[in-house]
Amino acid sequence: MSSGRQTAKGVVWNWVALATSFAVSFFLSPFIVHHLGTVLYGVWTLVVGITSYMNLLDLGLRGAVVRFVSRAHGNQDHEKSSVMVSGALWLRQWISIASILLSVGFSFFLTRYFKIPAEAQAPARLAVILSGLGIAVALYFGVFGGVLTALHRFDLSAGVTLAQTALRATGAILVLRHGYGFLGLAVSDFAVVLLAYLAQTYLSFRAYPQLRINWRYPGREVLREFASYSAWVFLLHIFAQVIYFTDNLVVGAVVSVAAVTFYSIGGSLFEYVRNIVTSLTTTFLPLASRYQASGDYKQLGNLLLLGTKIAIATALPVQVALFFRGRTFIDLWMGPQYGSSSALVLQILLIAQLFTVANSTSTNMILGMGKHGPIAIWTGGEAIANFGLSVLLARRFGMYGVAIGTVIPSLFTQVVLWPRYTCRLVAVRLGSYLWRAWVIPFAAGVPFGLACYLSERYWQVHHLATFFLQIAAVLPIYLVAVGLVFRKEVLKELQKRTNWFSSSNPTAQA
Repeated sequence: MSSGRQTAKGVVWNWVALATSFAVSFFLSPFIVHHLGTVLYGVWTLVVGITSYMNLLDLGLRGAVVRFVSRAHGNQDHEKSSVMVSGALWLRQWISIASILLSVGFSFFLTRYFKIPAEAQAPARLAVILSGLGIAVALYFGVFGGVLTALHRFDLSAGVTLAQTALRATGAILVLRHGYGFLGLAVSDFAVVLLAYLAQTYLSFRAYPQLRINWRYPGREVLREFASYSAWVFLLHIFAQVIYFTDNLVVGAVVSVAAVTFYSIGGSLFEYVRNIVTSLTTTFLPLASRYQASGDYKQLGNLLLLGTKIAIATALPVQVALFFRGRTFIDLWMGPQYGSSSALVLQILLIAQLFTVANSTSTNMILGMGKHGPIAIWTGGEAIANFGLSVLLARRFGMYGVAIGTVIPSLFTQVVLWPRYTCRLVAVRLGSYLWRAWVIPFAAGVPFGLACYLSERYWQVHHLATFFLQIAAVLPIYLVAVGLVFRKEVLKELQKRTNWFSSSNPTAQA
């Protein structure tokens, strides 16, 4: 299978898994919010938020596994793949033990620094420990998820994700209907995570039968290879954690636990868009690694241009619709008590996300090429500015100040620093890249944005089904604009298929 078709297949499988996850989350989120209530849902959000910091203990190892295994497998060097996977597992066993110990410490931190109701403090501590156990399982067995990604077996990883989504939703419904609260959610989530990662491990050995695991100390040379790549990735993960997952904690500490629910509803929609793009552009990491290994910088440039255009074109209609119609959507989805406040948070965050999406392809390409040192440094600056501004502005503007504090430093790094560095790496002219990959795709969203604005102002809606029908009614405006943006790529593909049909059909040639 060609790399292009392989990538397209991976994208399709990722989107199937993601679409299913979104659909389930769409119906499940209001169910959880209304069963727990505003305050307890805020506590549950804090539990998830504080334990998510233990994902930093990945130390960049999963990305390293993807890079090393994709290169070694491409060269049929199965011994090298086995050595690197074994080394990652040796490191992860100690990291997983550390994560369990940290979860115990975090359980007391949560109830000490956040104003959690007395009756919820003991269940909250237990929920943190259970979440920590789940992360320990994910950290250890997640190495095999890196193997599947390196092999482009997104069909297998997506299958596990689909099953995990179904089991998690079923468990949440049963737990909450029987009144077990967020502690029951933590127990259910841990059981599902354990099953999912065991399945992923089994499938990785089926997909890569030449893989052999050695449980002994891997040696200094292997550890040095991991350190040379993973150190900067680890820093990137730390800074990304601060940028994307600290907001709820700041809101809970500076504003109130109840405000976390309002902020997290708007922030969750922001996260959905980010996940859509991630599921697409993550397939570019192993591709960029292979192109760099073969010295094919022309393909790297083509991948950057086309991948950026596709990422923007994919996310833009969702971003535009949420920006102009987010309040109506949240009113109908979660309830009118959440719409106004959560929608304003969402609008503020979407301003910066436009450019984060534009750089999502280059992010994965840079990681695949192993050139991520400089971006770790300036992302660290963004994280520090983000946290400082969020705390400062939260004291004056409440949860909206937290969103503003996130957006300001993000705009600087995403607009000023990222494009210059990426273009220099792949030898693409900056002006040409910005015009072809940013300006033209963004322009395609202007007519659709106007249609969404007019719909919000003059076309009243009272049901979610009607809301989606309204979006569908104006979506062709965007599709036509995108068709014009990608006309060259479409015509080129049609020409290739026409030439193939002519050369393979003797009757047509006659």
